[in-house]
Amino acid sequence: MPKPTVSKLKKKLDEIYSKYIRNKYVDKDGYCTCVTCGVKKHWKEMQNGHYIPRTHNSTRWYDRNCHPQCVSCNVFMKGRMDEYALFLVWTYGQGILEELHKKKSEIFPLKTFWLEEQIKYYSELIR
Repeated sequence: MPKPTVSKLKKKLDEIYSKYIRNKYVDKDGYCTCVTCGVKKHWKEMQNGHYIPRTHNSTRWYDRNCHPQCVSCNVFMKGRMDEYALFLVWTYGQGILEELHKKKSEIFPLKTFWLEEQIKYYSELIR
């Protein structure tokens, strides 16, 4: 069996991590709230929104950068970055934006073994 590629593992981790983030914020009925507009929807109807874009691997799977967003905010309104920034500061304090912008600059080469470990870890968390 061929060894999985980094890009396939990255896609798999994105899928599992998205489920983890959305489930991290669910209420007892399986609903979570969009951090930028406040709409409440079932976690399966929400997305994993990123303040720092996913192109930066160092923050792509970083919990303080990832929160539930509705499709409207995350896709059609391009993340509503002003509202997202306000949510982050309210939730984590004044230093969060600087922290995320500093972290996004970190060199973060993706290795197959690391991706496989993360997939295993987050798969266990969402069971």
